[in-house]
Amino acid sequence: MTTPTPPSVPGPSPEALERMLASGRDGALLRMSLALAYHRREEEQTALMHVEKALALDPEFTAAGRLHGLIALALGDNAMAEAAFAKALEVAQRHGELQLVKELTVRLKRLRPAPGPAK
Repeated sequence: MTTPTPPSVPGPSPEALERMLASGRDGALLRMSLALAYHRREEEQTALMHVEKALALDPEFTAAGRLHGLIALALGDNAMAEAAFAKALEVAQRHGELQLVKELTVRLKRLRPAPGPAK
């Protein structure tokens, strides 16, 4: 399964965000923003590094969990994507993020094979 190319939505450039990081301003939101900026450029390995750091800083950051799954899909790693979406779903359910729960449930259904007929 391939993911569509991310739309080119205006946002801070990775270079501007990297300057913020270099100035000592680190945090989950900055790392998530870096991951998203690199994902939009299809620089998935760099995006993965930043989204994993965002989740290390804030394991409850559901948007970062969702992005982690999307980056994994772009890398062709369905197992990583499934694990990321499942973790984000668990957190989203606890936080009452109903729209994200719906989206992640659909994404997981698409990743998981349908059970075959009973024998």
